[in-house]
Amino acid sequence: MKPFAFRVLLHALCLFTLAACTTTAPHRPVDTTEREALAAASDGQFDSVLRVANLYRARNDPRALDWYARAAAIPPRTHHSTGVEEQLGTILQRGRLDSSDAPQTQEARVLKPSPRKALHWFRSAAYHGSPYAMRDLERWHADRGDMAGALRWRLRHAVYMRELYKLDALRNATRTSPEAVRLASKQPSTNAAIAHIQRRAARGDAEAQVDLGTLHEAGIGMPEDKSEALRWYQRAGEQGNVYGQYFAGLALGRGGRGLQKDEVAAAAWFARAHAQEFYLAEKSYWRKAIAPPFFIFE
Repeated sequence: MKPFAFRVLLHALCLFTLAACTTTAPHRPVDTTEREALAAASDGQFDSVLRVANLYRARNDPRALDWYARAAAIPPRTHHSTGVEEQLGTILQRGRLDSSDAPQTQEARVLKPSPRKALHWFRSAAYHGSPYAMRDLERWHADRGDMAGALRWRLRHAVYMRELYKLDALRNATRTSPEAVRLASKQPSTNAAIAHIQRRAARGDAEAQVDLGTLHEAGIGMPEDKSEALRWYQRAGEQGNVYGQYFAGLALGRGGRGLQKDEVAAAAWFARAHAQEFYLAEKSYWRKAIAPPFFIFE
């Protein structure tokens, strides 16, 4: 064999050997606890799958992410599964599996922060009904200077939690003359951000229609008008927007200040939202959500 051909063959043999050495072998459970957890998870039940996810998380093993995603996908949609989605968002945003805030050593680092993936899971949790994810999304957008996105989720959380009375800072920030507020629902607002929402809502953007409804319900840059809020929620809901459907149900179920309470109509809207796996629209949840509060601040 010629020297050059021999060198080529030797080089190829080295590459083949290196590839064989670096090929990842199939994972085998390392101990009885892991074997038992994996065997139990073969039943496909939420608790069994979550047990594996928690085991890997405790061991700082990134396979926890895959198992949390599996758990989140198991029907029916409940506060447990949305909690897993929200947890995934938190893990990916922080880039670490533990809950500590202490500096992480290089050896312990098995993940990198991924704001984009975190956003995906926060949104998934929020659109399945998680109030915690609504606040996560508010912070996610605020941290990036997206005040319109932060406002959207602050308002949605406040509507669900009956915390509109806590939004005085927003009301003051958008306060204009009484005449301008009165005319705001008939013509573009003098506030650029609110005017942008109005334009998008008028063009049929369902998310903006929900936003405009929450502004009317909260009386922020708009006349406080629950009937007008309901109108915008219903327009969004008819397009299939789950928040439009759910908030239409809340508005009709709660009534108040010029809006007649109608639980039958509310139940129909909640049913549409629940069909989209919005767990808060399940009957036991929405009945609590429309029940009169002990104290009314709105």
